[in-house]
Amino acid sequence: MNRNLIEILVSVFMGAIGQTVLKLGANKLDNLSLSFRTIFKDIIHILMVPEILVGLVLFGSSFLLWIKVLTKSDLSYAYPMVSLGYVLVALLSKFLFNEPFTVNKVIGVVMIISGVFILNR
Repeated sequence: MNRNLIEILVSVFMGAIGQTVLKLGANKLDNLSLSFRTIFKDIIHILMVPEILVGLVLFGSSFLLWIKVLTKSDLSYAYPMVSLGYVLVALLSKFLFNEPFTVNKVIGVVMIISGVFILNR
């Protein structure tokens, strides 16, 4: 496995895990209006949730690694692999949030994995 592929996959997985951790934090928040009148109070409230901070760090680190990937890889090679994040999020959502994993999701996951494999052969 070449180094670029490892960096691509690490970036994708950090992004997906970051999104999942953000969801864990979002579940701890009450309704947010994010209106013009309450925006600053709401942002402070959001940033007080540890999971949201961890999620932001993971997502931000994923972004920085992705920039590094883009300096070394063809976009047409790297970008399709971002869709693997959808696969990871679907699996994590099933186990962490008890979200349904329907036949349609299974078919979609198989199609995504197949598509990434076909595009990068």
